[in-house]
Formats: sequence, structure tokens, C-alpha cells
Amino acid sequence: MLKRSLIVVLLVSILAVACGGAEEAAPAEEAAPAEEAAPEEEAAPEEEAEEPVSVGLQAASAGWPWYATFIETMEGRAEENGWDLTVLGADGDVQAQTDQIQDLIAQGVDYLVIGPVDPVAVVPGIKAADEAGIDVIIIGNLADPEADDYIAAARVPDDYNMGKDSAELMVEVLGGEGRIFVVEGLPGQPAVIARLEAYDDVFGETDIEIVDSQPANWDSTQAVTVTEDLLTRYPDIDGILSMDGSMTPGIVQVVNEAGLDIPIVGLGGTATELALVKDGSVYGTTCMSPGANSNAAADAIEALIAGESVEKVQIVESPKTTQDNADDCPGDW
Repeated sequence: MLKRSLIVVLLVSILAVACGGAEEAAPAEEAAPAEEAAPEEEAAPEEEAEEPVSVGLQAASAGWPWYATFIETMEGRAEENGWDLTVLGADGDVQAQTDQIQDLIAQGVDYLVIGPVDPVAVVPGIKAADEAGIDVIIIGNLADPEADDYIAAARVPDDYNMGKDSAELMVEVLGGEGRIFVVEGLPGQPAVIARLEAYDDVFGETDIEIVDSQPANWDSTQAVTVTEDLLTRYPDIDGILSMDGSMTPGIVQVVNEAGLDIPIVGLGGTATELALVKDGSVYGTTCMSPGANSNAAADAIEALIAGESVEKVQIVESPKTTQDNADDCPGDW
């Protein structure tokens, strides 16, 4: 009996040990590693705002009426396009123009618009701009042909053709014969040279004689003085040719005050000259619009910025204008 009890006790102990071993606590589950926070994305660097296109406009003179309208029109186009426009005027001085072109090159403008005072003197500045990688646009009148390879575009009226048209109007009103004098612009300027050449060519085929030609430097007040002097010297003159619409009102004033009936032909189509054409005080003129010229230059700049091919030389039309078609001329200067 004792033996059986011992066996039972022994079996129970063995079972207890076995069960205790089997019931070892399961290892605690490892905590799931915390999800690593995604690294913050670095803020993309702010793109630098593009600098606006810079345009330098070097005018033969900011004060001449034609250029005043040209500048005003270009300022409007610059504002529309967001261009940074710098305007300098040389007041008709060759050295001032040379210095101002160099100033604009030093500023690093992207495009340079030049209205030459002297066609030859402006060439070194055009070359320097080209060497600096600046596109040059010529306006008003052409530079010397030596500059042709260094300009991106030229947008100009045809001064020879305007002179020719004005001379033909004078031939028409005088019937091909008579004595006239010319009130001209700034001596030596390309426009003056081309127009005088045209006068000679046209009148050389007629019996019209130019007895004198004096400069009034594109100024109506000076035109008064010049006309008074020429009428004193040539009281029996048959006609007066005004080389520019800005001077024509001064010529008309003198003729009217003297009580004379002398045919006057102008050139350019300023607002005041156009009014004189309409009322019969001036027989005719040519319609040269500085606004159209300025828009043509701005169009060229836009095309160059866009990388488009640009016609190198483009003539801005300036048609003959009389009472019959005066309403077609904008008279914008």
C-alpha cells in the first residue's frame, strides 16, 4: 500500500514538473516598431523672378515732335509687354548720341533702338552694341551701309521717296515751272540729305529752280525767321517747300501775315500741318506717322524676343496727302 502511494506521489510530481515546464510564459510580443515619421520634404527653392526685358531707346532728340510721339508710343508698348524702357535724347548732337549709346551698352540693355543723328558717326556705337550681344533696331532714318551687318532690324520711312513725293506735289501745283526756296531741317542729317537729293532729281526734269535752301532745324519758330529772311531776299518767289511738318505752320504764318498767295508744300503730316492741308493753306504733304514707325519697331522687338525670323529692313509707308485724302492720315505728331 505504501509502495503504491509513493508511486502515485511520484507520478503527480513528475506531471507537475512537466506541466510547469510547458506553461512557460510566452515571450511578450515585441512592440511593433513605431512607424518612422516620413522625412519632411525640403521646400522647393523659390524660382527667381525673371528680370524684365530691357530696352534702350536712344533718340536723335526727345524734343523734336516726331520723336516725342515715337517715344510716347514706345512707352505704351513697353508697358503692355512689361519691358524696362530707358529713353535718352541727344538733342541733335552727334557726340551726345555717341556717349548715350555707350551708356546704354554699359547698362546691359537687351535691345537698343537708335535714331541716328549722323549716319556715319553712329556706326561705331552700333558695332559696339553688336559685340556686346545687344540687338540693334534702327529707326527714323538708316545708318551708313557699313553698319548693315551689325543691326538686327531697321524700321524707317523712306526719306528719299517722301522728298520725291513732296517735289512732285510742287511740280503739280506750279505746272512744272517757277522759282522756289526750301526751308530745310538739321544740316547733315540723313533725312535732310535724302530729301534734298530727291528734290534735285525731280526738279531737274522740270523748269522749277530752287533759288535758295536754308535750315530751320526742325523748329517752327526758327522757320518763321528763315522764311521772313528768304521772302525779303526773294519777294517774287513762286513756291515754298517745307522739309518737315513741324516747320510748316511757321512758314504759313509768315506768308499770311505778309498777305501773300504763295503755294506751300509740306512733308510729314503733323496734326497742325494736316489741318492746314484741309483748309487749303498748304497744297499737300506726305503722311509720315511716328506712331506707325514706333509700333513697327516694337513689333520687331517682340519677334526677336520670341526667336522669330525678322525682316531686316522694313519701310514704313508715308503716302502723298492732299485735301482729297487728308482724313486718311493720322496726324499723330
